[in-house]
Amino acid sequence: MKKIIFTILLLIGCHYHVSAQNEYDQLRSIYDNAEESYNIGRLDEAEKILTENLKRFPSNLLQSAYRLLALCSLGKDQDEEAEERTRFLLAENPYFSTNANDPQRFIDMVERIKSGRMATITTASSQSETLNEVPVPTTLITTEMIRSCGASNLQEVLAAYVPGMHVIDCNDDINIAMRGIYSNSQEKILIMVNGHRLNSYCTNIAAPDYSISLEKVKQIEVLRGPASSLYGGVSLTAVVNIITWQGADIDGVKVKAGIGNFGQLRADAMLGKRYFDVDFLLWGSIYKAKGEKRYIDKEDTGMKFDSGDITIGGIGNKPSFDIGLSLKYKHLEFFYNTQYSQVQAPLTMMFFYSPYDIEKYKTFNGIRPSYTTLSHHANISYNQQLGKVWLKGTVTYDNSDLTHYQVITEEPTTSVLSLLPFNETVQKMLEDKAGIYRYINGQENTIGVKLQGDWNYLSNKNHKGNFSFGSEYSYFKLEDVRYTFGYEYFNTLPEMKEIQDYGTGHESNLNAFIQLKHQWKNFILNAGLRFDYKQRYDDSHIREFSPRVALIYMQPKWNLKLSYSKSFIDAPYLYRKTNFVLAKFFEDTSVSADLSPESLHSLQLTFNAVEWFKGFNFEINTFYNRAKDLIFLMFSSHDNAGEMNSYGLELSGSYQAKRFSVHFNTTFQDVFKNKIYGKDLDRLTNTPRFMANSILSWKTPLKNLELHTHMSFYSKQEEYHLEAKSYSTYIQLATYYATLYEQYMVNPTTEIEQDLKIIGQRLSVIGEEITVQKDYPARLLVNLGARYTINNLELTFNIHNLFNHKYSQSGMSTGLIPQKGLWFMGTIGYKF
Repeated sequence: MKKIIFTILLLIGCHYHVSAQNEYDQLRSIYDNAEESYNIGRLDEAEKILTENLKRFPSNLLQSAYRLLALCSLGKDQDEEAEERTRFLLAENPYFSTNANDPQRFIDMVERIKSGRMATITTASSQSETLNEVPVPTTLITTEMIRSCGASNLQEVLAAYVPGMHVIDCNDDINIAMRGIYSNSQEKILIMVNGHRLNSYCTNIAAPDYSISLEKVKQIEVLRGPASSLYGGVSLTAVVNIITWQGADIDGVKVKAGIGNFGQLRADAMLGKRYFDVDFLLWGSIYKAKGEKRYIDKEDTGMKFDSGDITIGGIGNKPSFDIGLSLKYKHLEFFYNTQYSQVQAPLTMMFFYSPYDIEKYKTFNGIRPSYTTLSHHANISYNQQLGKVWLKGTVTYDNSDLTHYQVITEEPTTSVLSLLPFNETVQKMLEDKAGIYRYINGQENTIGVKLQGDWNYLSNKNHKGNFSFGSEYSYFKLEDVRYTFGYEYFNTLPEMKEIQDYGTGHESNLNAFIQLKHQWKNFILNAGLRFDYKQRYDDSHIREFSPRVALIYMQPKWNLKLSYSKSFIDAPYLYRKTNFVLAKFFEDTSVSADLSPESLHSLQLTFNAVEWFKGFNFEINTFYNRAKDLIFLMFSSHDNAGEMNSYGLELSGSYQAKRFSVHFNTTFQDVFKNKIYGKDLDRLTNTPRFMANSILSWKTPLKNLELHTHMSFYSKQEEYHLEAKSYSTYIQLATYYATLYEQYMVNPTTEIEQDLKIIGQRLSVIGEEITVQKDYPARLLVNLGARYTINNLELTFNIHNLFNHKYSQSGMSTGLIPQKGLWFMGTIGYKF
């Protein structure tokens, strides 16, 4: 019986496949006839065939049909109609790419639309729209732009092209900040690949490092400003959505290998193809670097113990990698991505920053001191058009193995130990020991379900209306936690089960959002609201509303946008749990486990100019930000210790000619208020008030040779952090003062009173020395590169910091960290 049923099902399946194949072959034949008519100059006939069958074409043929219709219009010198049809093509496939066989006029038109303000993105409103219609300031970075700046990782790309984004170095992993708001690691900006979140659910971290391959990137869409109305409690200051190539774009195999100084090695490979309604892309990338050795004087360290060599740009003893698969079949999509990152800190942890020898320390699962993350991301989604309503359902899974292995100090000292959460027994055990370190490890798992939709409720000559909606549920769990300290490089303190039990836990989040977009002639109203309900591990709850509203006035060559948005980001699970362990296990009464979410309100006014003269576009944006409950690190615990009211002006633009292109951006920013740990500061910290970038690309008369350069300028910045040595002295004196005061209360002698007075005066002096607040100089960096192509062969050579300028950058919880000098890399690539 089973064999009979199986045979029947097999016959039905074969019949369906043959029927579908026959229908596709018929439509393909119709398209081929239209293409043949075009090739022999019968443009009207080609147009007639295509327009009569547009509604019947499946997605891949529909894109080809719009392309051919645009070519027909260009052939008849109907540029406006050609541009309209090209926009239809980009609406069907926002990431369409031309090929070498296309007419140059069509290539130029596509590039102009995509690089100009008519480019199409999907990140800002969860639906395809041009940059004219986007409700917030947005930066679009194309593949060509990535090549032109010579960047080696995502951090360098964002710092080059996105106004307001700047490099920050907190002596941990690779980091970037937006408009002066930053943390020890990158946890304020939501980073996605094809709409899938990369940020950890435990730490909120997604580092823009070498675990995110640039070769797979077709374009990067960056929303500048709060975006919680769509993306919830991770997108505090910005959203970065990386769009990968489609298989049809690659249509074969691409391989690339590179080698550079300081032990740099890299390799990339992509396999892409489209067959009927199936499109798949497979990519892989690895990167390794031994790092640059640099001597640092003890006067430039936190504890001023010793001078020595440090390693800048080291990737640890295992290479970073990025492996992924994107698979699409009609309305069904599957995505998988695994990433590995291992970044070696140049100096010992946080405020103690000093040189250390990484080879002296023991390994945990093959890992020496570093910030290491192995993550897996997957989702499967299905979308369907039901009349005027488009629906999409998605199931997601994320898993990460997180390791933070830090050297605390190589020198035996009680001054460091007094600032760490050790009881008296442990402090006595470690007080004469060298090579003290901390090891934290945990595994997180998160599953999620999301349903979203768009309803085109109105469309006529004067009005267009769209209503978007969605809801999402996610469940996060941290398990198998390890938290321990070690000494003498190889010895480890006994791991305590209590800490492991305290560290584990789970949380859940339920949210819903709505968005209304209504266009009336030249005006667009875009308003959205999202509600997040989060249950924390301790059964406390977070309830947050995130609104956004924008009013846009559009003209053919310019548009004006006024927008307001509010975002939040919950205090990372790791921070709250660490505070809980310190308060519960180490009995630290100064620590609160009840950290509040950080929040940001932003008001922005944006003017966009489109093709004011051929090839020239620019944008002027002003903003006012009000942030509160910003989280800062106090040696081992975290606190909502920051507030900031800031304002700024951003200018960005581009000019493209036949052989020459330039992209530029400048940012001026300052503060009305910047408050950290109760101290009112009168300016930004570790953030330039003025910065500028210029990226120039030149196609030389020498065939197939392109030269490019990137120049970046940061004005002087102010270093601000706690000074560990002074703080240690302050704590010891304060402890002695408290003990002496107790004695005085029992036996109030003149001698004790005099000692209290002297110590109090000393405490007052040292209290002024606890924080480091001083300027470090402006800098101008120049990068240079070249690209040469011969048919399917590509050669590139890029130099970072051409003049080997020695400079430093600081960040939260650390001092000045020396940055890379002259680094270079050459690559060879081939398309099969």
